[in-house]
Amino acid sequence: MYDDLMKDVQEKMKPAIDVAEVNKKALETLFSLQSEYVTDFVDSSVAQLKALSEVKDAKDAIELQVQFFKNLEVKMTSVAEKELAALTTAKEEISGIVEKSLAEIKEMPYVSDFNKFITEATEATTAAITEATAAVKPAPEAKATPAAAATPAPAAKTAAPAKKAPAKKAPAKRKPAAPKAAE
Repeated sequence: MYDDLMKDVQEKMKPAIDVAEVNKKALETLFSLQSEYVTDFVDSSVAQLKALSEVKDAKDAIELQVQFFKNLEVKMTSVAEKELAALTTAKEEISGIVEKSLAEIKEMPYVSDFNKFITEATEATTAAITEATAAVKPAPEAKATPAAAATPAPAAKTAAPAKKAPAKKAPAKRKPAAPKAAE
């Protein structure tokens, strides 16, 4: 029984283990690419410094620097493309694992039983709500008679517009009172 349980757990965990393996492989590839790039960068920088130390003319030094940076750009682009390819491959592999796992989950009997239960519960709830709504009928007083609905309401009398009050004048500004002398 224990062996069956362990075997079942291993089967259920296989997709997660596969995803971890894909991630591990992708990280190893990325680490390797970065390690090679850093090593190459350091080596080419040392070589560049040696070459610059032997140059006597400023024009030659500028040309060496321009060439160095062009080579550096090409190497960086190449490494970035390889890293992107590694990440894309890993993404595709993980997507395949997830899709396969989801397809297997849909085929499991307890999932289909659960979906059946949810469907039946939803239908029963909808039927109960419909019955409860039909059982509650509006009171007879609330219904409007056809004659009352056809008769228009009498128009309200309109009052004459109110007269406007005259505008008030702004209060005059007063000068502050002089302080009283102490008596």
